[in-house]
Amino acid sequence: MNKTIKDYAKLVKESSIKTVLEYSFRDIEKEFDSNFYINLNKEKINIKAEQLDKKARINSHLFGVPYFEKDNIVNTDIPTTAGSLFLKDYVSPFNATINEILSEAGAMMVGKTAMDEFGMGGTGLFSFNGEIRNPYEKNRIIGGSSSGSAYAVATGMVPFATGSDTGDSIRKPASFVGIVGFKPTYGSISRYGLMPYAPSLDTIGFFTNNVDDQKILAEVTFKQDKKDFTSINNPFKYENKKFDKKLKIVQIREIYDLMPEDLKKEYDNFTERMLAVGHTVSFESIDINILNMLGEVYMAISYAEAASTLSNLQGVHFGKREEGDSYENIIKHSRGNNFSKTVKKRMIIGGYSLKSENQDIIFLKAKKIRRIIVDRIAEIYQTADIIVLPPSSGIAPTVSEAMKSASGDAAVNGVIDSALLLANFNGMPSITIPFIKLNNLPIGINLNANIKKDILLLDFAQQVEEILKNKE
Repeated sequence: MNKTIKDYAKLVKESSIKTVLEYSFRDIEKEFDSNFYINLNKEKINIKAEQLDKKARINSHLFGVPYFEKDNIVNTDIPTTAGSLFLKDYVSPFNATINEILSEAGAMMVGKTAMDEFGMGGTGLFSFNGEIRNPYEKNRIIGGSSSGSAYAVATGMVPFATGSDTGDSIRKPASFVGIVGFKPTYGSISRYGLMPYAPSLDTIGFFTNNVDDQKILAEVTFKQDKKDFTSINNPFKYENKKFDKKLKIVQIREIYDLMPEDLKKEYDNFTERMLAVGHTVSFESIDINILNMLGEVYMAISYAEAASTLSNLQGVHFGKREEGDSYENIIKHSRGNNFSKTVKKRMIIGGYSLKSENQDIIFLKAKKIRRIIVDRIAEIYQTADIIVLPPSSGIAPTVSEAMKSASGDAAVNGVIDSALLLANFNGMPSITIPFIKLNNLPIGINLNANIKKDILLLDFAQQVEEILKNKE
């Protein structure tokens, strides 16, 4: 079993930060061929370890604990590439707020994990650093875009890693490798210093080996930040006590009906276990016509926002610059030579949908459908506490299966595989925890609660985690 944050904190207490890091880097460097990391922070973090080992210890579960950072969160120590050749050598002049917070708590950022370029891809196959495969079976995807972070935690390199979730980029990879992936309420963790993909959907979160570690991280990182205008006040107090609330749990009827029979049977067994501890379980409906459009709505909104937020990637102000005889040709050559096909396609489609003559029929229509979804979820939460969703229709797809998608995005292949988008559309907290195994490959279960009900969600998820472990 992989070590938790508390396990690492104990190791640091019994030895030293420097010793723990030496063992961590030894294991990490053995994984070079897996492509899961882009840059290591070995030199600077060892200097910090020596300094902290000489000082009084901070009263923090994270003191001396190593972690990996998704490579779209900027820091001043090493390059932040966002998985793109375009930013291969970019070093930020400032630190992201999440970096500052974790550093103050004594956590040790050991390196930057690979990701689908600029968060676009959903598979882990679209980083300039190379493909990242599922550690359970190398012919399968790990999911993305936070693929490297998921790999780092699933293989025991570190007890936690940061990720960002625009459509399911934390929660689906967590399902495919049997770990915990949490997307908090939108705005709970500052996005200042996160390279944006689609700002109205992007949320920073974490991968861990258990729910308790997510609670530790939430207490430290849920802070309102004046530098991020989307930041909210959503304080979190860490507690590890017996959960005795009786909740109303719902599944979405239309999604349940589409599940494969073997997966549906497991959800029926889950319902029985929830009833046995006193919860109620029922079904709610969302118009199947709306659910069938989840992927298209996501693409319309995220592509348009990406075209806008990444418009400064020109090779002029920063990024890899190519030669050209005019300003326009410099941009054309810089992007043409250094953006992947996936990024080019999404930027072109996004720019097209933002043209004044197209906004009403593409971008604004998608936003109207998003509002219908948000209002329907709000109605469900008037009487329910938890919404249960499948993170995917099954085990991790093979690489060849994933590449058949016209979009190159595993998040838009049908209603079930798009279900996690619901939490990005309305901003609710959403967590995937290990659930079952089929053919010795993991599948998670996804739990959601109303906006700013993160404490309730993590307490309930911890209870579910314990029930599922006892079943095993």
